Parts: sequence; structure tokens; C-alpha cells
Amino acid sequence: MRLSVLCMLAGAVAAVFPAFAADNPIQGNWKGRFEGGGWENRTLTAQIVATSKVNYRVHLYVADVKLTLEGQRAGEQAATAEFSGPAVVDTVSYTVTATAENEALSGTFAADGTTIPFKMNKIYITPPALGAAPPEGAAVLFDGTNAEANWERSPALWCLAGDGAMEVCASNLVTKQAHGSGQLHIEFLCPLMAEATGQGRANSGVYVQGRYEVQVLDSFGDDPADNLCGGIYKTATPQMSASLPPEEWQTYDITFTAPAFDEAGNKVQNARITVIHNGNVIHDNIELPACTPGGVSDQEAAEGVLMLQDHGNRVRYRNIWFLPAQG
Repeated sequence: MRLSVLCMLAGAVAAVFPAFAADNPIQGNWKGRFEGGGWENRTLTAQIVATSKVNYRVHLYVADVKLTLEGQRAGEQAATAEFSGPAVVDTVSYTVTATAENEALSGTFAADGTTIPFKMNKIYITPPALGAAPPEGAAVLFDGTNAEANWERSPALWCLAGDGAMEVCASNLVTKQAHGSGQLHIEFLCPLMAEATGQGRANSGVYVQGRYEVQVLDSFGDDPADNLCGGIYKTATPQMSASLPPEEWQTYDITFTAPAFDEAGNKVQNARITVIHNGNVIHDNIELPACTPGGVSDQEAAEGVLMLQDHGNRVRYRNIWFLPAQG
């Protein structure tokens, strides 16, 4: 079933846009087991990444060994995909073949007359903080209904979705109120842009104080980088890649300590940030020596607005709240 997105143009004309649809049953996280060959106790997981409407890249993990396969489905609406490729495990070269249909996958590792079968099923990972309620004292910046009360619209096109989310389009979104140190909770969903790569793949960003960007992108299956999801742009690479597939809701829980200044306005302490992505600590109280590019200002301050970046991609946000630091 497709929902619709109601977009309100600065209090004027309303338009209807199609919403995202989870119409690719192959992409996503997978988990399974081996069924012979003495490999029964080895862990087996996979990330299947859509690279076009019909093509895939498979990152297959046999214990701590990462293997990469390529795959394809017969057509855009097909529910079956075939994967194959070479793999080296324990110095032995194997040929891996597999078939995925809807949310089940089966295949084999074959070498020199030895065949090791395996089976996998698609899994869905729910971030532990997904849907977290704002604690006492938190400012609720967006709950699905209060966008106009808390955010500057300027001439921007605000898009309110039927699932309690808002969709960034036409310009950056900026809160009316400034904040200093505290804890930010925000949930986001990246659209599937299978034929795009890198920063062209569902690009947006959460700018704490409007000055320090935590990247938002579809980086599912990618190695961590400062310019991919979770990165502090041009400043810090995440400790790990914690991205979920596109079209699945994700969370950032950010603890921010604002920079400190003396009476003359000189900075005496850098800003610091901790970022938890889908329950995983990806930045642990790191220093932010300067503003990142693209924000509301390149001059640091004790307070600033929250900004959500429009980068031309239909990223959605929901359940946004900020708890100011005490003292």
C-alpha cells in the first residue's frame, strides 16, 4: 500500500506526492547457517545492497571473513535474484552461488568436489531507541503535528507525511529556538536511490547548533567515512558503520557540549559530541575544533539552532526532541 505525502507550500497550495514503498524484497540484512561441511558452527550474515533497479552487491560474512558477490534479478518487479562469485575461505578457493526469493535465500560454496550448502532469511533490526519518548524537561521539536510551531519555513516547502514524519524539500529546515549543550534524539528514513552512489544516495544532514554536521545518507553496506552516514563532515570518521537499509527508520542520539568562551569572547574550550547511531556508539565524546561546511554560520557560539539539510533528496525525519543540559 502506498501512502501519500501532503506538502504545504508556505500556507498556500497543497500538493500530493507518492511516498516511499518497500518494493525491493531482496535488499537488506540477512542471517543464516551452514548445513554441512563442518561449517555448522560458523556465523553467517549478509548485507544485500541494491545498486540499480535489478542489480545487487552482496557482502557475505563467514565469521570474520568478508566476501563480496554480485547479483541480479530478472526484472524490476521480480521477487527472485541470483548471486554468484569467487570466495576464499581458509585459503581454499570456492565458487559461491545462491538464489534469493522474497525473504529466503539458499546457496552453496563449491570447491574440488566439496559442496557446502547454506540457507539465510531476511532480518529486520529495530534500533533500541526507535520511538523513544521525550523525557521530562525536553523540548519537543517535532511530533508529527507541530512543525509550524518550532521550525522556520521561510519560503520553503514543508512536507508532512501521513506516518508522523516530515520530508525535507526545497530548503534547509531551521528551528526557531536556539540551544546550547544537551541531548538530541532524531529519527530518519532514507529513500531508496539504487542507481546513485556515495553522497548522491539520499543525502541530508543534522546540523547541531546549525554548525556541526552529522551526515545523513544511505550508506548501508559501505565502510565508514567522514562524508558518509554518521560522519562528522570533514572532521571525524565513525568508529563503525551502523547504517540500516534504505526505507527503514534509523536513530541518532546525540550528546552535545557547546564550546566555551571567556568574557572577551575568546574560545577556551572546543565543542564535544557523542553520537549513537541505531544503538551503536560511533563517536565517543570527540572534540569538534571548528564548524563544518554548509551550516548557518562558520562562527562558533555558545548557542545555535538545529538545522536539517536539504540536499535535493527526499529524506524523512520524525520524533525530534532536545533535552537541555542541567547546570
